[in-house]
Amino acid sequence: MMTTCDRVAERIALGEPLDEHTDHVASCASCQRLVALPAQLGATKHAIDPGLGFSSRMTVGAQQRIVSRRRRQVAAGAFTALAACGVFAFLAMRGPDRPDVALQGVQPNPNPQSRPEIDPDVASLVHIARAEHAHVSARWGAIEKPLKPYRKLLKGITP
Repeated sequence: MMTTCDRVAERIALGEPLDEHTDHVASCASCQRLVALPAQLGATKHAIDPGLGFSSRMTVGAQQRIVSRRRRQVAAGAFTALAACGVFAFLAMRGPDRPDVALQGVQPNPNPQSRPEIDPDVASLVHIARAEHAHVSARWGAIEKPLKPYRKLLKGITP
């Protein structure tokens, strides 16, 4: 991100007025020296000839610095986003270190010898949900047989 001092330097290099940055120049010693530099150069006793194309060289140099800063900002932003995603993925994939933390809200059974009464429907659902012996398959003939009248209705033929 460009600081106000960088913006002041850019405006001076391009020969633009400072406008909204005058308050900052009044409070910043570095910017005051930078603003005074053209006047000091003008007050020298011998003629300064920067040569042909000086302003264009300065403009190109300033633009190159701006472009390189933007590239660094984009690279830093991408790296920061990648690091944040990595940290989030690490925290999301990591389980609790201690098993007692995972069962923090579960109340232990005070009498482990006595088993609670299990509903038969719940037991059958648990039995079906076990993946090691689950072989869920349907007989398609039994499923398609009651659907035949509806198929004729959908085709526009009534029975």
